[in-house]
Amino acid sequence: MSTLQINESASGYLGAELVGAARAEATKFFGLRSLLWLYASGIALTIAFGWLLGASAKASGDNGFDTTMPAPLMVFATLQFGQLFFAAAAALHITNEYSSGTITTSLQAVPRRGLLLAAKSLLLSGLSFAAGVAMISLGTIPAALSAGQYGAFAFSDLISACLGAGTYLALLSLMVLGLGLLCRNSAGAIVSAIMLVIGLPQILQLIPFQWVQTLAQYLPTNAATIMATGATEPYGPQAALLVLVSWAMALLGAGYVALKRRDA
Repeated sequence: MSTLQINESASGYLGAELVGAARAEATKFFGLRSLLWLYASGIALTIAFGWLLGASAKASGDNGFDTTMPAPLMVFATLQFGQLFFAAAAALHITNEYSSGTITTSLQAVPRRGLLLAAKSLLLSGLSFAAGVAMISLGTIPAALSAGQYGAFAFSDLISACLGAGTYLALLSLMVLGLGLLCRNSAGAIVSAIMLVIGLPQILQLIPFQWVQTLAQYLPTNAATIMATGATEPYGPQAALLVLVSWAMALLGAGYVALKRRDA
């Protein structure tokens, strides 16, 4: 009985530490206007591009082209641009501490580096998930209005796109957090993130080998599209989620090793 009580006490203490560290990270995040502006810009840009894509679909559809697509997926399709703002915010949340030297203060306040990383991960993934759900929900209305009958959608389409966008952005923020810990500077982390989500998919498309094209299907952006649309080829939504989780675990794990072994 005493052992059980000690374990429960330790577990509760660890949970309280994590909550306290996450609150401190939230204070840092919301204290920087640049990060808030990046989130706001990403949401606004995605909504605006969703409206433009809907208008384009209606114009093309009226001219005889098959441009029918559920409005929520129209908004999701524009996320390839908006995601860069969220990736930049995740990168700056950690690299700003290295450039300013405040990482030393953070480690003095939270000496357990794994706990510090867990708090940052909890904050960024939570905010990104909420942002993804919000922008798909908000962007669906103007996209549906501009697309007309070509943007008709079911409630299941909206739920799938919202959860897909939220999950993808949450996992993307963890990937970029790992890249930030590896690079330790803003430019390196942001460029690495851009290469991962935009550069590599474009480059691999130009290589005329089947195994390269197959490999490209497992990049984060392609996996996110499969997860949100519910496509079954080349693999299903469950496998797509597993691919994204694997990317996040690999990059965040590498970042943790760097954080653990390097001096602040």
